[in-house]
Amino acid sequence: MQEKWNSFVYALIESQKKDVDETRYQESIENQLQFFGWRPYAGEICHKPNVPIGNGKHIQPDILVRSNDEDLFVIEVKRPNHKLSAHDRQQLQSYMRQLKIQVGVYIGDHIEVFYDTPSQKDAVSVLETPLELDCRQGNKFAERFSKENYSKDAILAFCEERIKEKERQANLEKIKDSLITEAQQQISESLIPYLKDKYGKSFSEDELWEMLNSLKFEIIRNDNKTNNDSDPDTHKKTTKDTSDTTSTGYSLNGSPRLNTNRLAYAIVKLYLEQHPGISYNELEHIFPPQLQGSPGTIRTLKYIQEKKYKGRRFFDRPDEILVCGDRVTFAVSTQWSKNNINNIIEVAKKHGYIISPTCSVMQQKDDAATKEDDIIHCFLRRNADAHGIFHKSSQTLVVLKGSIVNSNHLPSINRKTKQKREAQLIKYTKIVDGGNIVMSDIEFKSPSGAALFCLGGTSNGWSAWKDSEHNELSKYRK
Repeated sequence: MQEKWNSFVYALIESQKKDVDETRYQESIENQLQFFGWRPYAGEICHKPNVPIGNGKHIQPDILVRSNDEDLFVIEVKRPNHKLSAHDRQQLQSYMRQLKIQVGVYIGDHIEVFYDTPSQKDAVSVLETPLELDCRQGNKFAERFSKENYSKDAILAFCEERIKEKERQANLEKIKDSLITEAQQQISESLIPYLKDKYGKSFSEDELWEMLNSLKFEIIRNDNKTNNDSDPDTHKKTTKDTSDTTSTGYSLNGSPRLNTNRLAYAIVKLYLEQHPGISYNELEHIFPPQLQGSPGTIRTLKYIQEKKYKGRRFFDRPDEILVCGDRVTFAVSTQWSKNNINNIIEVAKKHGYIISPTCSVMQQKDDAATKEDDIIHCFLRRNADAHGIFHKSSQTLVVLKGSIVNSNHLPSINRKTKQKREAQLIKYTKIVDGGNIVMSDIEFKSPSGAALFCLGGTSNGWSAWKDSEHNELSKYRK
């Protein structure tokens, strides 16, 4: 099956390198579907069929695959470097529902399979595969969409299984997030039985809690995944973790960075300082328990002692205890995470407090260290004298102010692209000594888009643009 996938995807990879237009890309896809056993002469690969949908209306999907007079799956085609958008998904979903087909395929810069089921509001992505040879996900695609293996029941069962697997992975991610955001409390509570058993004769439980609260526990990811990267078959890659050392903290009225727990404490303390005569009941009305959850936002020391929360769940060390105008002593909850911190932030903002996200010192150092590594200075000299900055992380290219671009259009350029470029020349360039000079930096989504603008016609920007050592930008392509 891997050989079938390689045969199918090879021409698509070449189309992507050349950044061909959508029409040529679709022709290539239709030709390659024959490697999966689908026959155009038998009416199994339908090119932009005009399908009636009632009331004299028709739809025209890009590709419809049929067999024995039954519609099997529909394919939505975009340019080989086009990024999937919400509109693309809605378009594919519309075709699937109008044709009463539960399986649809998107093919652009990658391949993605969608499954439409009555239990979901929108069609669900069940398989993504990059345009790469010897790809494990591609092997799955070839196995499911080859004619010899294609079975409506089998592919629906596969989609249902994929949904269950994605849900299972999402639930595991929620558990990870919970462990990360509530590490201090969860680790402390799990250690107490062990410490009581080993040291209970020498120290009380309150003393053991106080000792644990003097320590800081963290759980740090080592799987290089973010919350949106839980699918093991995804083609998207990330290198950031979500530990506290790299996460976003908060600044209160310009303060140094505060984590979620300390932000909540600082908000209550500041409000108390600004309203020194306020009673505890009045303060609890401003910061009601439901902002935090079951432990409550603020609690009296008497309540904390009755619930045996002393030394845990609240900032109740002697230097952290707060006192209201009616002399009631109380403490602020430590149980804050991304799931509830916005509740108290909204209250604070209503009272004029300025709260803004801020990166940790480690993140700032990492950003400074990696920013320069991300930039590649490049140039394009064929039919132009352009200079640019290529960003490795986003794969975007900025054509710099002062670049000279081709005033003419190449014969190969199509009418729609020509009109778009003419508008760009008017907007971004000025004619000086007979040449078009770029008057401000322009960012393009890919080197090929930037090359088209500079040269006046479709071009493989990955080879047209060179770095300062005359290497093609394809060296840095993800």
